[in-house]
Amino acid sequence: MRFESFDVTNGPDLHVLLVENIAGNNHDALGNYISLGKLKGNMGSQNYEIAADVDLSQYEGVIIYCMPFHVVFSRASFGQ
Repeated sequence: MRFESFDVTNGPDLHVLLVENIAGNNHDALGNYISLGKLKGNMGSQNYEIAADVDLSQYEGVIIYCMPFHVVFSRASFGQ
């Protein structure tokens, strides 16, 4: 996955998650998710690897999520 000209508010321990429920506002409401790892930076273009065996049709989109405080910082739908 590639983020182009990306810009999000910085925060503690932010992760990139593929999520089943893009509208979820906390850990319990996200449904199934896959972590693509820690956010590499809050600005600029960056890449995240998605394993070949991941079925993207099972996920609505991607979020930037603060793990310690269970807060969604940003979200983007795959538009399915």
